Amino acid sequence: MPRSARRLNAEDLYQHAVRLLARRGRTRAELSRLLAPRAADAASLEPVLARLAGHGYLDDRRFAESLARYQHDQEKFGAQRAGRELRRRGVAEPVASAALRQVYAPRDEAALLAAYIRKKRLTAPAEPRAAARLFRRLRLAGFTSPAICACLRRWRLDSEWIDALAESAEENSEEEA
Repeated sequence: MPRSARRLNAEDLYQHAVRLLARRGRTRAELSRLLAPRAADAASLEPVLARLAGHGYLDDRRFAESLARYQHDQEKFGAQRAGRELRRRGVAEPVASAALRQVYAPRDEAALLAAYIRKKRLTAPAEPRAAARLFRRLRLAGFTSPAICACLRRWRLDSEWIDALAESAEENSEEEA
């Protein structure tokens, strides 16, 4: 049997998990998904995860706060983008919400949006298609439609374009809900 497919006992599984966590932070769900195929038996996985948590190596709350802070401070992404990333990585909704509130609540979304625009060197669009492209890009970056519309208004874009984009975003969000 190849080395990568070898089933691991509890101690070897723990050592493997420590090596995975040494490379980068992971959530409990991510680590569980990576370790499950390697576990000699399903019963050995939960004690390994508990041991990692007991030693402080595995903490979804700390991971969520760290990722949200990185998304905010370094990437200049909005709260919605950070929330999507936390959900994708398997962080529980209450933990993710608490981390997002802690990092994003005291901050001004308009200032963060302006910082994102500066970082990405975005410029005012000259035509409706370019405005729509920019609007979608800013939505994907995690900013709310009202904040984006306010930014576009500061650029003195045609208010009809902005209203149409906001209306389209509302329709799309209603369809997603």
